[in-house]
Amino acid sequence: MYRKVLAVIAALVLSVSSFSVIAAHGEEANKPLTLPKITAGSTGYTFKATPAKWADNGPSSFQWLLNGKALPTSGLTLKLKSIDKKKKLQFSEAHIFDDGTTVTARSNIITIGNVLLSESLTIRVRPSDDKVMEIAMLPQSIPTNAKPSYQWYVGYFEIRGATKSTYNLKTSDLGTDISLEVKFSAKGFVTAKQTSNTVAVANITRKYEQIWSEEFNGPAGAPADPTVWIAQNGDGVAFGNRGWGNNERQWYDDKVSSTNGSGSYVIRATTEGAGANNCYYKGPCEWLSTKLVTKDKVGFKYGRIEARIKGPVGKGTWGAFWMLGADIDERGWPGCGEIDVTELLGNLPSTNLGYIHGPAGSRGERVEMKTPHASEYHTYAVDWLPDQIRYYLDGVPFLTLDRRDPGWVYDHEFYIIINLAMGGNLGGEIEANLKDSTMEFDYIRVYSINGIGEVIKHNA
Repeated sequence: MYRKVLAVIAALVLSVSSFSVIAAHGEEANKPLTLPKITAGSTGYTFKATPAKWADNGPSSFQWLLNGKALPTSGLTLKLKSIDKKKKLQFSEAHIFDDGTTVTARSNIITIGNVLLSESLTIRVRPSDDKVMEIAMLPQSIPTNAKPSYQWYVGYFEIRGATKSTYNLKTSDLGTDISLEVKFSAKGFVTAKQTSNTVAVANITRKYEQIWSEEFNGPAGAPADPTVWIAQNGDGVAFGNRGWGNNERQWYDDKVSSTNGSGSYVIRATTEGAGANNCYYKGPCEWLSTKLVTKDKVGFKYGRIEARIKGPVGKGTWGAFWMLGADIDERGWPGCGEIDVTELLGNLPSTNLGYIHGPAGSRGERVEMKTPHASEYHTYAVDWLPDQIRYYLDGVPFLTLDRRDPGWVYDHEFYIIINLAMGGNLGGEIEANLKDSTMEFDYIRVYSINGIGEVIKHNA
């Protein structure tokens, strides 16, 4: 909801101010030192007048005015009924000076039946915790039993679900303006609201520190490090996930892939030898490839997850560098959460795909690259924080996904996956003359972000 931030910085907001001085005689009227004032009692229907102060001791007479008409009472207190709701109340004082000049002074105006507020709503960053916004001053209400309700704003927009008296700042709030609107409601009264001051949240520079890496520095023909990686071989049937859930055409076998002796791990997809295995589609398998996971070996929770990759060539290839929630065996997919750092398709040779998947659905974006993903190495990364995932291509951010719904499940341990699939729902039809393709990983590195990021090593 769009709403204009109101600047309500008033020392006293009990009413609409409407003070006046009327001179009955004399060209230059004497003026009161202070104007009369009316305030409401705790019920909102009793009122007290404070007379004006004058420079002399001349006599004064008093009059209450309801919608501009005089009431048959001249005292300093007044009691009205709910029938008078929405009417305007004012107090008038006529003073006679020693020189015979008569001056009439009138008070502020109060609308009967409105919730009235004193003081100004003020918010601040909590002194003991700079990640929390709190109320420094909450107006007092009349009637005193009026209940406050809260809505926090970033800029001009409501922050969804931020309806408590405090607000925990998110990563996405850095560099924005935060304010609070409070409504006071009481039965039989017109609701009143106030908007606070605006607090500018500082934009913090992100500092990165490497906490883990896989450099693939093994000799030519060496398998992936078994202390880090587990091969998930087959066509998915053994994992209860036929075709790996996407109607893919390959049988995974880690023996067809290895380090190249030059600091890269090369996943090879080939038709050679594939027919020795029978696939879920009731016949000899069409392709062999490799899928490696760090599941039950090394887990990760937050930080920058980054890899330097050369993508696959050929229509129907589908390479990926991605992550799944480590609780997948208990929660299943998509309850565990999925973060696709990159997906590289042979039929989209210059496109990088970055998506997240969870119980609330999928969000992400495709971004076009300056050079094809298979022509050279490119760097793909996400900054993964408790309430935000930001995507990068070659060091340039192109997508920020903030926590905005209860389906955010990217707040626990995940594991890394690298694989090269063939065909399937996203890979598409495989070109008929394609027999081999490769996907190369130069490195995978993990960094903490301003101290946020964790590597979890499991005992074998």
